[in-house]
Amino acid sequence: MLKIQTIMVAVLSLVLASTIRAETQTELSQYGITWKFDKPAEVGRYITGDWWVVGPVNVVEITPAQTEERNGSLVNPKAGKSQGYDKRNPGFSPTGRITLPLNLKPGDSLVSAASLDNVGDIPPEAVQKKAGRGALRTAAVLTCVDKAPPANAFRPAYVGTWKKQFTTEDLKLDRLPALAPVENMPKGEAMKRNIQRPWLDHQFEYVSREMHPAENMPDYGREITAITGETALALLIADFRKDNPDVLHHYVQLGIDYYGTTQSDPDLWTANGGHNSGRKLPIIFAGIVLDQAEMQNVKATFAEDQQTYYGKGYAGQKALFTITPNSANAKHEEVPPAEWETFGRGANNGQKAESYRQVNGPVWVAHGLTIRLLKAESAWNHPPFMDYVDRWVKETPAKISAFTAAMWNAYRKTAAPPA
Repeated sequence: MLKIQTIMVAVLSLVLASTIRAETQTELSQYGITWKFDKPAEVGRYITGDWWVVGPVNVVEITPAQTEERNGSLVNPKAGKSQGYDKRNPGFSPTGRITLPLNLKPGDSLVSAASLDNVGDIPPEAVQKKAGRGALRTAAVLTCVDKAPPANAFRPAYVGTWKKQFTTEDLKLDRLPALAPVENMPKGEAMKRNIQRPWLDHQFEYVSREMHPAENMPDYGREITAITGETALALLIADFRKDNPDVLHHYVQLGIDYYGTTQSDPDLWTANGGHNSGRKLPIIFAGIVLDQAEMQNVKATFAEDQQTYYGKGYAGQKALFTITPNSANAKHEEVPPAEWETFGRGANNGQKAESYRQVNGPVWVAHGLTIRLLKAESAWNHPPFMDYVDRWVKETPAKISAFTAAMWNAYRKTAAPPA
């Protein structure tokens, strides 16, 4: 009898430990965005720090206030060609923008953006301290639930209607290798800051860079790819994971958000220069550690796959780069460099295509190596990309970051036979 009671107490303690204590509030704030309710509501935070509220609940005020042009809020925004956050950014549409009071129901994700005074401003908390393109300062997500989720729960994806719930108990960390540290290890706190806030990344093609909030994420695909690649690579190191659990949690959250985005529109991230790669790896990584086959084998358009193919390179190369499939300068690597200036159409010639090959190559390496080390080549399901990464390192090793280079030198040969 005593043994049974002991077990029951242990189980009850586990349940209590995994549930956030009830907290009642009439308003919530995050990143300078505030949501006010018409009456006190039960609230709490996901493991990523994002707020949830038990509903239905009426939101009566949001600050900064939404205007006809700025500070837009949407519920379960759809992925696609339009955005409703700021009229100064491309693709603006008022369709779907909220009106107050807003009746928020369980299953709803309220996404609220705060605009910059001037397009391109670099706020003090910006992820990148360089010239920007967009009109948004930040964005935050408030999720409405029917009951308090466990304290270790991840936030459901904010885009569209795919709202599958996960917790840290779902994580299968034994699916990750336990690698030893290398030289030039990144700082966990800096990596956490890069992915700590929700990445607003659900608009079609290159104009999405202008929707990316300056305090949440980089605007350009090259930097997005660098962050998603090197963060995943660092998380394969046992000591880094142990010392930086928040980085793991935020990266898995990013993968959940990106997968939810693909379920709203699978054709966002098409090949175009250096804009749209870097989104595939977080989804596959999250799918592996959450043991979700549909995420591991995500069906969507990804730029890095559209931009790599097998062909007859001018110097015998097999895995080749294309700036954009079917364009006049698409197969510039199949003609000698001396012909690049006249290969294509006007400024869209082989030299331009080559310049974007140089943009993408260095930041793709961490992605290819991570997939190799996860033994997830079949999930990636595009061999030309994997072989192209091997080719890049062989031909141009000096352009890779110091951390990625150290990981490559330490672990590439153990991951799979080099091409």
